[in-house]
Amino acid sequence: MKDVGSTAARHGVLETFRRLGTTGERIDHFRMVALDVPPDAELQRIRTLWEHGEVKGRWHWVEGCVTAVWEATAR
Repeated sequence: MKDVGSTAARHGVLETFRRLGTTGERIDHFRMVALDVPPDAELQRIRTLWEHGEVKGRWHWVEGCVTAVWEATAR
């Protein structure tokens, strides 16, 4: 059975992306996390991981304020 948004799962997501240079927070009431991706983070690795996780059904993600540099990571 998939973990469908537990606190532990959200914490794991934050830790995974933190290693790639992001910061973020859990928003437990909505069972989600918010990530801040600074320009010096590992952008291509973050994009690849986000897309892979979505394909595998681990999460769904949406973008907020993005830069042209981030948009250039899209395939």
